[in-house]
Amino acid sequence: MTLSDARDRTRRPRGSAGRRRDLPAHPRTTVRGIDEDAYWEYLGSSAHAGYQQSPQWGRARSGDWDPELVGWYDLDDRLVGVALLRSRSLPVVHRRFAMMAQGPVIDWEHGDLPDLLAALEAYARGRGIFALVVVPSLALRAWGPTAVKAALADPEVTKWSQVTSDREDPVGHRAVQALAAAGWHRLPQDGMLDASQPLFTFWIPLGGRTEEEVLAGMTRAWRKNIRKAEREGVVVIDGTREDLPTVQRLYAETAARQGFSAQPLEYFESMWDALAGDQPGTFHLHLALHEGDVLAANGTARAGGHAQGVFAARGDLRRQLKAANALYAEIIHGAIAEGADQLDIGGVAETLEADGPEAGLLVFKADMGGEVREGVGGWELVLSPLLHAGFTRLLPLYGRIRHLADAGLRRRGAHTTPAAG
Repeated sequence: MTLSDARDRTRRPRGSAGRRRDLPAHPRTTVRGIDEDAYWEYLGSSAHAGYQQSPQWGRARSGDWDPELVGWYDLDDRLVGVALLRSRSLPVVHRRFAMMAQGPVIDWEHGDLPDLLAALEAYARGRGIFALVVVPSLALRAWGPTAVKAALADPEVTKWSQVTSDREDPVGHRAVQALAAAGWHRLPQDGMLDASQPLFTFWIPLGGRTEEEVLAGMTRAWRKNIRKAEREGVVVIDGTREDLPTVQRLYAETAARQGFSAQPLEYFESMWDALAGDQPGTFHLHLALHEGDVLAANGTARAGGHAQGVFAARGDLRRQLKAANALYAEIIHGAIAEGADQLDIGGVAETLEADGPEAGLLVFKADMGGEVREGVGGWELVLSPLLHAGFTRLLPLYGRIRHLADAGLRRRGAHTTPAAG
């Protein structure tokens, strides 16, 4: 089954009535709560780990969501999967909407997916969840830098589906088939998924490669810009919590330049407090400095073998010094030293237009020698169609309320940033 086939078969959300019943009536696997040490032991060894499945990320987002750690256990009580499940309760009815960002972390390649999904459904029903969204950290296909640049050079090409992929990922396709067969439907990317769940992302493979080999995979111009930054006196250091007001200011400049909403200072503070402590995963704040001024900043988190960019902030000051190139060179150095086998440096646009606002950023990333990957996207299981219908009608209003609240936070953050900086 292709992704388009899955979309056709799952166009409308379906609840328990009328859903396909390809799932086992009595799953052999059970899902239940799990302690944090056992959770991390499994997450750290998984090929599908991501920082948004870490317990620390659940705590960072606990102002919006109630987090809980769950595990899949087989008949021999062996742990065969984990997930950070975040949920929020509807007022009055006290039923819950839940999601697993970058999860669940199960054996998508070899596991009994019908059974694993049936166990998840049974757990969700028992918890009073009326709808559950999962966003597995899996890819469907990938395009290398040559394909990316050729696509940008072709005026007839405006979207990734028009570009022949360099690689298809059977694990992602297997997951899509299993989800569709179990009655899940694929969410539109501009629906309830936020900007931290991009469909297209850029990855640099690190496993089995030295730092010199990764740098050799970059274009000559990219390597030249790294050396230029060093000659001009750009240095990269580890940031601290005290640097967050400056980071937020740079992030606001980036948001204004690229046309997205900036996060308030409180967002960066809660992220730091949750991720930067003593934990099995790691979080780094890298700052690029020149003559005492912070020109760029990146936050990078690692869980298992995956290092992922959490945010990237570029100021408008002295952009000709190529501070971003020096910053990524240091991030790659650190990720390899920590044993990461993949580095996700963030999302790319879903459209391909050479004169579009995202084209320059895409070329910047492609010149690093990695690949664009299309993810499997978000998938939703509707367990109560009536509640889900009411929830989706209220969702636009909720979004507007959240937007106004966030705007208020940004205004308060803007007042405090100059003094703190």
